[in-house]
Amino acid sequence: MGPSRRAAAGIGQVVGVFAEDGAREALRPFNLENLAGSPVSEVFIALTDVLCPDGGTIDEAIARDAVLETAAELAAGDDIAFDALTPAALEAIFLGTISRSIEAKLFNELGNGAVTLPSDVSAIQTIQNTLHDFIQGKVNDAFSATGRTLSSIPRTEIDRFVTTIYEGAFSLVEAFGDAS
Repeated sequence: MGPSRRAAAGIGQVVGVFAEDGAREALRPFNLENLAGSPVSEVFIALTDVLCPDGGTIDEAIARDAVLETAAELAAGDDIAFDALTPAALEAIFLGTISRSIEAKLFNELGNGAVTLPSDVSAIQTIQNTLHDFIQGKVNDAFSATGRTLSSIPRTEIDRFVTTIYEGAFSLVEAFGDAS
């Protein structure tokens, strides 16, 4: 999960600086300050190129995909200007990226045969939906339980959350595999 944590840390940095100093300053460390007024999806595509460049390892591709999926979701909705985002909306994007990273890493492990699941397509869809809800709920709960803003949570604590949630989700998948 290292590349996913690095990507999350980069987005977390954007969230923290954005809340304190605004959009331009949040993007400045990535040399993207000229995108401050651009649509959110465009900013996240550019951030993806900086945080997880194309052509890396599978784990880096998982992180890249998580950020790009977030950008695609934003483009499908109200793709407002990045500088018009609220800190709460930016935190939601961050949490969504973490959830997607954990989910993608887990599905990669499943694809590599780490756990044998049922062959029934509807059972697999049920497992996928359950995992998605479990991971998203755990990510939201973990950050809400701190009672702090995202920008004030140390990176080591974020890394611990991600690892704990991934391990819990993997245990859930193992339980599904044992039941089949």
